[in-house]
Amino acid sequence: MSEEYTTNAHDLAEAAKLQAQLEQDSHASNNNPPSSSAQHQYRIPSVSIDNGAYKYVLITALPPNNSHNKPEVFVHSKRGAQYHRNVAEPLIPILKQSGYTDIRIKGGGRILRCDDDHIIKIFGYSYGFGQADHALAKDVVEKSGKFVGYTVSWSNDGY
Repeated sequence: MSEEYTTNAHDLAEAAKLQAQLEQDSHASNNNPPSSSAQHQYRIPSVSIDNGAYKYVLITALPPNNSHNKPEVFVHSKRGAQYHRNVAEPLIPILKQSGYTDIRIKGGGRILRCDDDHIIKIFGYSYGFGQADHALAKDVVEKSGKFVGYTVSWSNDGY
């Protein structure tokens, strides 16, 4: 039987702290653009969805040497994440180390990926980060090319 985790005051405080740190980092990077020596160590996948039903976050970030000032969008879920911040926390340092700036957590929800039925359902919300734009998440998943042949849907219903 899987253990359910309910968002509590501590998790809300940790999510707010993470958001505040990203905001502070964003202001610092606006004043000090990254040097051209920032190493893009490897391609960070825009989509990472574990098989099953798990929490996900929608994150935007400006890629290194981005002359168009257009952010990339990331949709990541993580098996075993107790809270939405547990999905975001490992991704943020990877983005920073790869030279991404203006990293923003744009909300969260849940993603159900069922490989047997070739479906992905995006739904729900995050108490800590708010509801993600599920239509945008669906678009990112479909454009990633990782789930060709899957039916991807979204809804603002459920948790």
